[in-house]
Amino acid sequence: MIRWLAAALLLTSGCAGYPASLDRDTLDAQQQALLDSDTYTYEWLLVDEPHAVAVLVHGLNLQPDAMDDIAAALLDANINVLSVSLSGHADELDAQGRLVQFREADFSVWQGEVRRAVREANQAAVEQSLPLYVVGFSLGGLLAADYQAHFAEQDGAGPQKMVLFAPAISLRWSSYLLYPLQPFPDVVLPSTSPDEYRANDFAPVSAYLALYRGIEAFNASITDTLNMPVLLFMHSRDELVSDNGIREFINTHQLSQWQYVDVEKSEDAASVLNHLIIGPHSLGQEAWQNVRQTMLDFLQP
Repeated sequence: MIRWLAAALLLTSGCAGYPASLDRDTLDAQQQALLDSDTYTYEWLLVDEPHAVAVLVHGLNLQPDAMDDIAAALLDANINVLSVSLSGHADELDAQGRLVQFREADFSVWQGEVRRAVREANQAAVEQSLPLYVVGFSLGGLLAADYQAHFAEQDGAGPQKMVLFAPAISLRWSSYLLYPLQPFPDVVLPSTSPDEYRANDFAPVSAYLALYRGIEAFNASITDTLNMPVLLFMHSRDELVSDNGIREFINTHQLSQWQYVDVEKSEDAASVLNHLIIGPHSLGQEAWQNVRQTMLDFLQP
């Protein structure tokens, strides 16, 4: 009952606190032009003598730059990085432009963006005879696994390894509190994520519904291609993704090549959700160094 009351209060404050329209015609010409361009969707981060190529995908309503610590670790290991900025999250758009794009995005849009990124990264990897990896957090982890299960074989661009941080393939029941709002996809809710992580101060209900639909579609059609070398980091007390659900998923689908790593935060970790395990700020220095080294050892060619 308390959770439902909190959700109701969140809904009320969202409607009252964000009066701006979500229509494209409220944007200036520059923002409208950016919405019709995908030039900012991907960013290459390169090293002089790469040993591999990795696609990096962030989480829902997470700034792409929040993945910088993971990107830096990959670059330090001489891995070229293609960082994906999912629709509704780009720094090049202003707050209103991002929110308009966020409302327009659905899971198929995000699938397409990751698919194009993997294809581009795979082409670069093939040209240089390098292995291809995909690294994703939360929604990004779901999209990485979804690509491997549904598109890799078709594209001939499957990664050799994946690293998943708290992948949103199985949510806690409390993460579905917005499900009853399906008739109201354009309702805008305030984000409770920390300032330094979130891409938008507000998010439309449609974005969460897109996540729900994506999880359902992914779990409805798991293929054998998903049983590949995967390193998966999870905090057992993750507030959003179900630790037990992830373990059950691995067992049910007999993913014998998936390596599960239970993460605990250091005492110096910031006071943020346990779901956030993507750098020294959210994990603490010692815990992050352990996660970083485990990831890099796993990604050795």
